[in-house]
Amino acid sequence: RQLRGLSQYTWEGWDDAANYLLAQKTDLDEALKYEDQSIEVEKRFDNLLTKSNILEALNRKDDADATRKQALALANPLQLHIYARGLQAQKHQDEAFAIFRDNARKHPEEWFVHSGMARIYSSQGKFDDAVKEMNLALAGAPDGQKSYVESLVKRLQSKQDIN
Repeated sequence: RQLRGLSQYTWEGWDDAANYLLAQKTDLDEALKYEDQSIEVEKRFDNLLTKSNILEALNRKDDADATRKQALALANPLQLHIYARGLQAQKHQDEAFAIFRDNARKHPEEWFVHSGMARIYSSQGKFDDAVKEMNLALAGAPDGQKSYVESLVKRLQSKQDIN
């Protein structure tokens, strides 16, 4: 019913509907149709990633991997960073670190990519390198993030893993 209004003309409405079905683990075939409609309206990192997750839930691993690749190709640097942090939360460190490295290579001007590199060095026990990277992150961090990044620098200086 909600998709009969204005939301039918936006990618977000269809994506929200598909995410709801995915979260409920119900009617995944319908969720896939909704996500395809979202992508038809506007192909984005967000809806391609959701489609990948739906395909994964449908046990279509190859299709899920191919769609995830498409999503990552469209992601902006912050989306890549957040995605990598999510992988870390799911205990997929190697995948997360690969994304952190690629993001830092492509977008060295972004403050948060340095925090991603610091996480890699921290996991390897290279705390001096991690501190250098986190200090670069601190230098570019917005005011609202500085105290958090400073706390990470202190932890790294104390040789504590921040992952």
